[in-house]
Amino acid sequence: MQKVIARVTLQSALLSLCSALVATFLTPKNPPIVALVVFSLLATPPNFLWQQYLERKFPGYRVEKQESNVEIKGAQSAGGGVTIKKKLNVQNTLMKMGIEQTLGSVVNVALHLGIVQALQGVPLSECLQVVKTDSGWKLGQPGMGDLSGIEIRNMSGGSLYADRRLLAGAQDSRGGASVGLREA
Repeated sequence: MQKVIARVTLQSALLSLCSALVATFLTPKNPPIVALVVFSLLATPPNFLWQQYLERKFPGYRVEKQESNVEIKGAQSAGGGVTIKKKLNVQNTLMKMGIEQTLGSVVNVALHLGIVQALQGVPLSECLQVVKTDSGWKLGQPGMGDLSGIEIRNMSGGSLYADRRLLAGAQDSRGGASVGLREA
């Protein structure tokens, strides 16, 4: 497990670095590249563990065993005429999506804003003020109306392995596992 977390963390940091470098050409104000990469290194392990916890509590798929001699599309044979088929658990998928788009996004945005500011040498009182004014429920609301395919796939368990969901979420330009660049 620790090797997987380390690999995902390094991938996320590399993705954050690439994203910040691209942003230097697309935005008039240069992003704090080092602070963003360090934040990615700090935030990825707890986000990874949080996603593991949500998947344990709300599995994205149910396993159904069927006795059959006929091959079923998308199913795996368990031997002895028993076929195992994974079926999407819609209720759990919606539950995970709701938790991630409310609690998860508010916490991630607040931590992102505060920690990136602190890593740039901003005094703690100013960091807290940025968090108070720029994060909160108002940031979670727009995300509910504009979910990406990656976010839905992550919440359902998709075909992505758990150690790859965080990286896929980090690639989502609307948030996912990492928060995009914001001016303070």
